[in-house]
Amino acid sequence: MLRFLVLFPSHALSFCFFFSHGKGGEAFGKIRAVNLGGWLVIEKWIKPSLFDGIPNKDLLDGTQIQLRSLKLGLFVSADGGGGQKISVNRPSASEWETFKLWRVTSTRFQLRVSNNDFVSASDEGAVEASKSSPDMWETFEIIRDSSSSKRVHLRAHSGMYLQAKDPSQLTADYKGTPGWDNNPAVFEMFVNTVLGGEFQLANGYGLAAAPAIFEEHRNGFVTANDFKFLASNGINAVRIPVGWWIAYDPKPPFPFVGGSLQALDNAFQWAGVNNMKVIIDLHGAPGSQSPWEHSGTRDGVSIWGQPEYISQTIQVIDFLASRYRCALH
Repeated sequence: MLRFLVLFPSHALSFCFFFSHGKGGEAFGKIRAVNLGGWLVIEKWIKPSLFDGIPNKDLLDGTQIQLRSLKLGLFVSADGGGGQKISVNRPSASEWETFKLWRVTSTRFQLRVSNNDFVSASDEGAVEASKSSPDMWETFEIIRDSSSSKRVHLRAHSGMYLQAKDPSQLTADYKGTPGWDNNPAVFEMFVNTVLGGEFQLANGYGLAAAPAIFEEHRNGFVTANDFKFLASNGINAVRIPVGWWIAYDPKPPFPFVGGSLQALDNAFQWAGVNNMKVIIDLHGAPGSQSPWEHSGTRDGVSIWGQPEYISQTIQVIDFLASRYRCALH
């Protein structure tokens, strides 16, 4: 028997499938459930070791960085929070001096400013934050000093390096290869890695390595024996957080990795064998319903309230409801 409930709390969109092997009108009785968090929606705090093998693992999507010119002793700033030039004139760092990373490779990144525009460097050397979506001109290589990862160079698509010759304007026109002495192309980078979710793990490892990491995790983090153990100790239900990308398995959108739908199928099978109920929690909605890692956000920007994402959320709920309604008969 299937019962269906839709809830809309503040940080997760939850809908529940209860299934029972009793008669159709039989009451469920008291639900004694455990949460299987960290299994099909990654949250770094639950299993930090998943991230250990990522190159430059402190520079994941959504990481916040601040850059201080070694020569000038001043911070790089997106004037007005974005939409204008980039200067190097602030003695301390705050919102305008904080850049959120979009990871392209382990060493190449795009920098998003507080108004959600991206930093861009033209072939002529002008650097500003005025692009609403990133491309090659908004992509920078971050090169770390081997003796101090805090000191960095940033190389633009043109091959030129960013430099701070004048506090009024950051430019991308340093020719040649800068050293690590007190020259205008050297910056101190302050890092705050704030997000460690499904997006960060998948994109951190990349398309080649991520599938094996996710397969090992999904196959071993929760197993049939866990369901048997829970049932033997009086637990009659499990809550399983999932992300919206599960509806697009086995080929979910970038950078998510397929396989979570099969794992959820397994969970329903194991629950049935042990006469347990299942609560599916849509923990990550399209457009990210919160700025936290469990929502599948790339950098903490939440745009779930836009109509197209609400519609897509309903489609995901319909998909799961249809799939598991059929599975229980």
